[in-house]
Formats: sequence, structure tokens, C-alpha cells
Amino acid sequence: MKHIKIYMLLLVTMICTSAFAQDKFMVAGTVMDENGEPLIGVTVMSKDKSVQGAVTDLDGKFRVKDIPNNTALEFTYLGYKKYTYKVNFNKEGLKIVMKQDVGALDEVVVVGAGTQKKVSMTGAITTVKPESLDVPATSITNMLGGNVPGIIAVTRSGEPGNDFSEFWIRGISTFGANSSALVLVDGVEGSLNDLDASDIESFSILKDASATAVYGVRGANGVVVVTTKSGKAGKLKINFKTNFIMSENGREPEYCDAYTYAQLANEAQLARGNEAKYSPIELELFRTGLDPDLYPNVNWRDVILNKHVWQNQEFLSIAGGGSAARYYMSLSILSKDGVFKQDKSAHDYNTNVGYTKYSFLSKVDANLTKTTTLSLKLNQVIVDNDGPGLSDNSTLWTAQANLTPVTMPVKYSNGLLASYGKNGDQISPYAQLNEMGYKTNRRLNTDLSVIISQNLDFITKGLKLRGMFSYSGQSEHNTTHFKKPDMYYAIRRAADGTLVTNKTIEKSDEKYSQHVIFNRNYYWELNGSYNRKFGDHSLGALVMFYLQSKSYSYKDNKEIGSAIAAIPYRNEALSGRVTYGYKDTYFTEFNLGYTGSEQFQTGHRFGWFPAISGGWIPTQYKWVQKNMPWLEYFKIRASYGLVGNDRIGGTRFPYVTTIKDGGGGWNGLYGSKTENQVGTDGLVWEKAKKLDVGLDVHLFKGMVEFTVDYFKDKRDGIFQQRATVPDEIGLESLPWANIGSMESHGMDGNITFTKNWNKDWRTTLRANFTYSRNKVTNWEQSGIRYSYQSYSGVPYGVQRGLIALGLFKDWDDVYSSPKQSYESKVYPGDIKYKDVNNDGVINDDDIVPLSYSDTPEIQYGFAAEVRWKKITLSALFEGAGHSTFFYGGTGFYPFAWEATGNLLSIVADQKNRWTPREISGTAETENPNARFPRLTYGQNKNNNRASTFWLADNSYLRFKNLTVRYSFDHPWLTKVLGISNIDASFIVNNICTWDDIKLWDPGQVKSNGAAYPIQRTYTLQFNVNF
Repeated sequence: MKHIKIYMLLLVTMICTSAFAQDKFMVAGTVMDENGEPLIGVTVMSKDKSVQGAVTDLDGKFRVKDIPNNTALEFTYLGYKKYTYKVNFNKEGLKIVMKQDVGALDEVVVVGAGTQKKVSMTGAITTVKPESLDVPATSITNMLGGNVPGIIAVTRSGEPGNDFSEFWIRGISTFGANSSALVLVDGVEGSLNDLDASDIESFSILKDASATAVYGVRGANGVVVVTTKSGKAGKLKINFKTNFIMSENGREPEYCDAYTYAQLANEAQLARGNEAKYSPIELELFRTGLDPDLYPNVNWRDVILNKHVWQNQEFLSIAGGGSAARYYMSLSILSKDGVFKQDKSAHDYNTNVGYTKYSFLSKVDANLTKTTTLSLKLNQVIVDNDGPGLSDNSTLWTAQANLTPVTMPVKYSNGLLASYGKNGDQISPYAQLNEMGYKTNRRLNTDLSVIISQNLDFITKGLKLRGMFSYSGQSEHNTTHFKKPDMYYAIRRAADGTLVTNKTIEKSDEKYSQHVIFNRNYYWELNGSYNRKFGDHSLGALVMFYLQSKSYSYKDNKEIGSAIAAIPYRNEALSGRVTYGYKDTYFTEFNLGYTGSEQFQTGHRFGWFPAISGGWIPTQYKWVQKNMPWLEYFKIRASYGLVGNDRIGGTRFPYVTTIKDGGGGWNGLYGSKTENQVGTDGLVWEKAKKLDVGLDVHLFKGMVEFTVDYFKDKRDGIFQQRATVPDEIGLESLPWANIGSMESHGMDGNITFTKNWNKDWRTTLRANFTYSRNKVTNWEQSGIRYSYQSYSGVPYGVQRGLIALGLFKDWDDVYSSPKQSYESKVYPGDIKYKDVNNDGVINDDDIVPLSYSDTPEIQYGFAAEVRWKKITLSALFEGAGHSTFFYGGTGFYPFAWEATGNLLSIVADQKNRWTPREISGTAETENPNARFPRLTYGQNKNNNRASTFWLADNSYLRFKNLTVRYSFDHPWLTKVLGISNIDASFIVNNICTWDDIKLWDPGQVKSNGAAYPIQRTYTLQFNVNF
């Protein structure tokens, strides 16, 4: 028995010892930086000092034994952030990646053709956090306006594949050429609309001459520099994100029903002394709907539009690597259906506006040697875009604005399809969508780049050489299957009650057509950089050469059909930059570009474009630090430079005179030849002189940060076709010349407030603004009789029209006013205009510039983010101002074309229209402040024209985005599924808008609502990190 007890005691002791041993683990691995370089001398210690630590050797390797379960190992290294690793099991080959501990001022920012420390930047550069641009099913361009200082952006359509924003850096500063910014993705020209925001590592806006100088002519209107993510050394990281999206129509115009339309049509006729359009019996038929063939009641928007549609978006990325190579791969899929309502009984193909985008990105960085890195990138984007077969989808919108509820039914009761006429705006939107075929557009973009980077520290420390070759190819295959059915318009009923119809469209069988596009871009770049610090002195230098060649088969919405047009576009430039800093207090930078363009004759093709900038940081002085501790950082910077522009619309070689066949004419029988393009001798660069002065300020230990810039841009030599060449000279086309000039100025800036209240609560408030105003100082034009008719001296694109003096009060007011020349007879309640030139006649000579253009001069935004533990709530507001537009066009002017021209429901409100007392029975309806003048059934050339009567303010404030996010993590997820965290978010985009328009979205004022509605989206998002 005694022996048994001894054996049992030994057994228990062994079990306990074994159990105790199970709580001791060993960890071994390598410590490296994000580029895979081993870190030597990293200290590895347990947080509670209970384990004997270690130090990494010459290869960055370490080994720690006898570590208790749940012990936290801490890796510390000077200049790097502390890294903590929790030990729960034995681990060999562990990869620990430590990140540099970079302060706000030592942060590295992407600038022109390189990077710089934020503290040493002297140019106007805005960096944007990529996560602020990452909104589901929304293009990056849609998130720039109100989110990024220095950007003016407008979204004009919600149609999938066409719902991108047009944007300008610091507004429009030239009129002779394309004013859009240069977009560089990993150093190569690209499109923001093809990018997935989840792939973006850094996003910078380069705004002044100093920042853009190295890009030469390409950067004349500002540069957007995007760097996509690359692999980092360390363990494999997987990110999967999925979005479930419901998209619904935002604000839409509302039109009258048939009965209301008919009543107001009668008023319009009677108001002009004519007989009523519809009899009481016909009015009753509209009200009761007893004869939907001849007296229909159709809401065309309800016929062709669903209220909402479901969409989806997925994203998957894989990244990792070690000391030899790093890799990053991603795949994203975006599928968006349009809100068009298809009649599947009419066809077995898809006519909805579908948009599907597949994007694949692969990047590999390999260390060929300790000083040589090879980087490979492959990016492919596949886009499928479908739609109805008739023209583009704009005809659907013009048709629904043109066709009234009483024009015709969707189908007649005998089964015949209805069409008022042959033109696109006269054909039933239902037939356009369901009966006229379909089109498919397929696009493939392939971007391939190879970069070799050589560290030349063995020659002198800080010297690097980088070479890049890039190929970008775009191929499109667009097909159209177009057909026409027999379509009719009913004019009356026969004696037996059958419909009497006229055939308006003759049937044609399906016709197939295709359009193939292949464009390609080759880009070569070689640059050498040098960055080094000598005590209190820091020196940087860059020399870059690039050559670009673009070939097109289709450009500017037309085929390349001539030998000259087929010649590749080529640009080349040699540029340099030198930067100097002293005690991180005084900075100066000098840029010089020598740029060449094919657009000019020999002797004029190359131009020198210098820029200089400087910065001063008084907060580096000890006196300031001691006496003004609340002022953490204060920098004054300024830049001035000369920038060139060679963009002349779609014209190639404007100095060359070309010849074409004369065709007809008095000597056509003899094979005459005429000038196709008249060349210009001495054409030179358009030049912009750019000035920028800015402040960067941090207060209260970084709690408040703000930046503000003032800028001025003066352009000379803007390209214009001569407008004062007499017709007697007989030129076939007008030559180009450097005759235009323009000035723009403004301010932009942003402010951020960040406060950590405690370990659980964090608040961030931020705001930004952009103000940009321009003025044309010289615009050549002919036929000017009065100074106000000149385009010089006013903003570019300013609205022009007559000055309205209200509505004529009575006949005495009509007879005592200048003659209104647009109509033979005007009535009380019609619009009265000012005789600007005092010639007693109201005509086009009285048209003057009015206020602003339809592009905002002011855009602003403000946002708030509140975090409590693992819950985050954020909101973004965006607004715009100093923008005007004219109400008008089909679908706004009541009864614009008699039987066609839809009628807005607001016209039915008596307070909104002027009605003669003879019709209403009361003088109160002769409202001098009415929104609509006396009605006319048909075109009214006096009332229906651009004037201050229809001029409207396009200022607005939009609740753009609301996000609620919950982040979940748990040791069980990591141990069992390998999931580090899951973020679940609910996101609403384009929530509501405050403005004076109310009828349609402020972005759609150009079309007066006759466009695909801007969408409101609701998204449920899951973001999983492994």
C-alpha cells in the first residue's frame, strides 16, 4: 500500500510538472523594417520583466525561451514604434515588422517625383487620408468636392458608368485648352474612376508652380499624385470587404397629371385670346380615364424608373513578404444596376444601364541585391457597360421631359406602340428602353510598369537612381444591336369606335454595328535624387527626364481618320529640383523644367519654366518655444513660378497648313483643293505665372491644426482661333494664335480639431474651403457693338441674359415700355426687360453678363467623427456657392412646343403663376411676384429666354455621408479563424440637400432635371482582416 501511495505521488508530480511545462513556450524569429531590412540590436523583453530578454543579432534574429503563457513580449528600438507580441504557443520563424516612429512634422509626404518630410515642404501640397475617399459604390472623384481643399467638383449624373464628378484644382484658370488636372497613379497617367479606394496608400494634391514644376507641361493645371499600396515585410495579411448596397433615386422633378395639364392648357390658350384647347367633355375624359387611347394619363418617369435597385461591391487583398521580396495583390468587383424598369415580356436581353467593373492589381518588390530593388506592377481593369440601343441614354431623359401626360399612351388598346414623331425626344421612353435593341460596351485597361531603384550610398550617402518604363493600353469593343418597331400616333376614332392612327416610325430589322478602340501610352522616366543632412544643414536634389508617347485610334469623341491625327502624341522634359534647409527653420527650393512639345515649330518647341519657393518656421526658435508653448508649429511659405501649357483642344500641329478635296462648289468639277487647316507661324507656349503664399499652424500640442493659402494665376498667350479675320480673305478655317489672357485668384485651406478625452472617447472635427474666382482679361471676338458684349473683363463662362424688370402690370405698362422685339405682341403678365442701350428696342443688344457661371467659385465641407470604445460615428457635409444657372428648356417652360413640353407640378399652384383676372375672376391672381409669367400654349420667344427672371442661385449644403462603424475583435477569432478584427458599418450617402432649387439636384442644373437622378445609397459593409 505504501508503494502504491509513492507511485501515485510520483505520478501526480509528473503530471503537474508536465502541466507546468506546457505553460512555458519558446519564440524565435526575425525583426525587420517594412522594407524587409533586418534590424540589429532590437531589445526583446517581457512587459513584466519576468523573462530573460534577448537582443537581435546581425541578421535581425532572436530567440527567447521559458516564456509563461499569455506573456507580452515587447520589441523596442530607437526611432521605431514599440511592438507587442502576446505568447500563447511555441513559434519558430516569427516575423516581427517594426514601423518607424515618425512625428507629425517628420512625416514623409509624396511630392512631385519623390517624397519629402512634411516639415521641409515649401510648396502648396494637400495630403488626403485615403479612408476619407473610401465610400462604397462611389468613385473617388465624387468624394473630392467638400473633402479636399483646393478642389472644385461637380457631379452631374447618377447613371452607373457616368456618375463621376468633374473636378478642377483651384478652379478654372484657362479657356483655350483643357483645364483639367494631371492624374498620376504610381507615377503614370491614369484615371481616378478606375481606382478602388481600398488600394490607395497615399493621395496628394499638388497645387502651385513649385510643387508641379518637375512635371512640365503636364502639370500646368495641378497634379493629383496617387500611390497604391505595396507589400510590407512581415506575416501574410488578408483583407476582405463586402458591401450590400441599396440605391434609390434622389431628388426628381414632379410633373402634372393629365387632368391638371389639360386645365392649364385651356388657361394658356384663353390667356392669349384663343379658344380653349379641351372641351368640358374632354376634361372629364382626362379626369376619369375612360378613354386612355386618346385621353391618356401617363407619368413617364413611373413608366421607366424603379424606385430603388440593389448593388454589390467586393474587395480582397493579400500582402506580405520578407527580406528578399514583398508582394501586394488585390481583386475588386463593383456591380451596379440602373434604376430603369424593363418589360421582360418585350425582349429577352438586358437594356438596363448596367455597370460592372473588375479590377486586379499586383505589385512585387524584390531585392536583387542589398542596394538594388526591382518593382513590377500589373493593373488590369475590365468594365462592362450596357444600355438601350437608341443613341445614348440622354434621349430617354429628353423624351420624358418633352412628352406630356396627354401626348400618347405607352401602348394603344389595340396593342400598337405609340410614338409622337421620329425624333428621339418624340419617341416613347418605354419603346426606347424595351423595343429598340441594346448596346454593350466592353473596356479593358492594362497598365504594366517596371521600376529599378539603385541605392548609391557606396558613392555618397543619400544618392539614389531610379528608372521606370510603363505601358498602358486601352481597348474597347462597343456593339449596338439596333432595331425599330412599327410605331403609331392616334388622331381620332372612326365611326365604329376603332382608332385611326398614322404610322410615325417604320419597322426596321435589327442592325448590328461595332466600334473598336485601341489607345496606348508608353512612358519612360529616369531620375536621380540626393538627400543628406550635414549638421544643421540639409540638402536635397532631383534630376528627372521623361519621355511620353501616346497613340490613339479614337480621341475627343471621334475616330482618328487622317495620317496626321494618327501620329503619336509626344512630350519630353528634363527637370531639376534643389532644396536646402538650415536648422529645420529656413527652407528654400528651386525648380527648373525644360519641356518640349510637338505642338510648336522647330525653334519654339522647348521652353524653360522655373519656380522658386521658401519657408520659415519661427517656432524652431527657443524664445518662441519658451514664451509661446501653446504655439507648437508655425510655418510661413511662399512660391512663385512659370508654368507652360501646350493643350490646344483637339488640334494637332497647328503650325501646319493641310489640304483637302474641295468637293462641290463652282470649280468642284475640276477636282479642286482647299485648305483644311490654316497653319500659324510663331505659335508659342501658353504661360502661367503662379504665386502662392501659405501658413501652416499647429496649436495646443497638435489639438488644432490649420493650413491656409492665397494663390494667384496669371495666364498669357492663351490659344484662340482668330475671330477678327475678314470673311473676304476666304479662309476655310481660322488659324490659332496666342492672343487670350486670363487671371484667377483665391484662397483654400483646412482646419482640424482632435481631442482624446480619455482612453475611450475621441473627437475629431475638420473643415475645409476653396474659393477661386477668375476673370478673362483678353478674348478676341468680332461684332462687338457695346462694351458689355465683350467676353473680356468678366469671369469665364459667366451667365449672360436680359435684365428682367418683373412682369408687365397692365396694358398701359406694355404700351409705355420699349418695343419687345422677340414677340409681335406682348401681354400684361409677360416678362418686361430693361433697354440697356436705350435704343427703344429690346433685342440681343440688351444681353449683358450676369453674376456667376454655373461652376461654383466656392466649395466647402465640414466633418465630425466621434469614437467611443469600438464604436465610431462620422458625418460629412459639403456645400458650394457663387454659382448660378437659368431655369428653362423643355420640361420647365410650360407647354414649350404646344403638344409637347412637359409641365412641372409647381405650375399648378396658383401662387406660382400669373393668371389674368378675366380667367380667374379675381385680381389677386395677377401676382407681380409670380414664378411663371402669363401662360402660353406653345413657344413664347419673349418669356422663354435667358434673363434675370429665370436666373437662380445654385448654392447648396449637402449632408453627404453618415457612417456608423463597430469594430470587433476577440482572441478566439484570432486563434481559431485567424481573424484579427471585423468592422461592421452602416453607411448612407447623399442623405439630403438644403438649397433654393427644390426641383432637382443642384448638380443637374445644366439639364434642368432631365437627367439620370443622383442616387442616394444605403450600405451594409463588413470589413474582415486576417
